[in-house]
Amino acid sequence: MRKDRSVAALAFSAVMLGACPFARAADVTPERLKNPEPRNWLTHHGDWNSHRYSPLTTINRGNAGKLKMAFAVAIGGSAGNENLTATPLVDDGFLFVTDAWGVLYKIDARSGVAGPIVWKMDPGQQ
Repeated sequence: MRKDRSVAALAFSAVMLGACPFARAADVTPERLKNPEPRNWLTHHGDWNSHRYSPLTTINRGNAGKLKMAFAVAIGGSAGNENLTATPLVDDGFLFVTDAWGVLYKIDARSGVAGPIVWKMDPGQQ
């Protein structure tokens, strides 16, 4: 069940990204964190006020029911409890997510049809 939610969270992020144009990556500064661009999700709840709300309008009540999975990315290893445990961060088309073991993944979701893992960092907490 948790693995399904992990895939669903990544898939939802991919769908959201597919509707957004991307610009060249910028440094993450306090100003960007305070006023994030609409296409990016730079903090845990979207902004420092924890609004958990996207200002994007491409997906709305009229078309939300037509959303479908754009792609899925397998993260983690072979243990049954490995899943997405945090809100994915998004910066200019790249997803940053951690699995249950604390491994950090950078996923290139800019194409909207695939999500190759660009790199991963394993802190060795197993």
